[in-house]
Amino acid sequence: MTHEEVEVGVLGPVSVSGLPFAFHRAAARELVIYLAFHRGGVRHSEWSLALWPERPVSLATVHSTASDARRALGRAPDGALRLPCGSVLRLHASVVSDVDRFAALSRSQTKEGWIEAAGLVRGPLFGGLRRADWAILEGVQAHVEALVVHTVLQAAEAFWRDGRAADAEWIVRRGLLASPYDERLYRLLLLALAAQGNRIGMRAAMAQLLVVSKGARATFRAWNARGTDALWPRPTELCQELLRQWPAPGGVPARL
Repeated sequence: MTHEEVEVGVLGPVSVSGLPFAFHRAAARELVIYLAFHRGGVRHSEWSLALWPERPVSLATVHSTASDARRALGRAPDGALRLPCGSVLRLHASVVSDVDRFAALSRSQTKEGWIEAAGLVRGPLFGGLRRADWAILEGVQAHVEALVVHTVLQAAEAFWRDGRAADAEWIVRRGLLASPYDERLYRLLLLALAAQGNRIGMRAAMAQLLVVSKGARATFRAWNARGTDALWPRPTELCQELLRQWPAPGGVPARL
């Protein structure tokens, strides 16, 4: 982001940085975030439904929300309003998102670019958004998550093959912030940890996989009854195999 840009952040807790003025209404910030992922522009009836899906709101509320967003965004370096008036709201090109930056760095196909891209991931995607329904229902969150995971998998595999296991581990952990249930990330995490001889970390990774898995209560009931193989056979089998390859002190093969 340059000093002339406003950036919408969704690769973690949502934020809008670089504003010349502060928002007065929480909904105005949410509107800017929504518009950042609808670059073609949206009508008032569309974005108001996305921000208030549970109830219709008055035209006064709609107009005051848009006005507050327009005031906070101010003008671009070329003098144009970053949120022009009109029946269709569309952001100026000087309003960007961290997803845009992530995608550009990902396309660089360089290890330095991958590391910089992964560093943009700060936590769960769209975290703290008051109304995240639209991001889920419209597939926006799934698209962003897929972009992050694809980049992280590509980068981690390259680092692991090059013997840079610590970098592979770091970048996988960034990916897990965005997609904590992806089994492919855990497999690469186990490989990276094994390459570093980190047996404790491998066990912790398997425990984390169980904790964050969908249907946690059912997962733990099944785990207690049948063991971890019944739940996540591929990561568990990989972990067992890797632990056998790294003997415990005294030469005794490790067991899960």
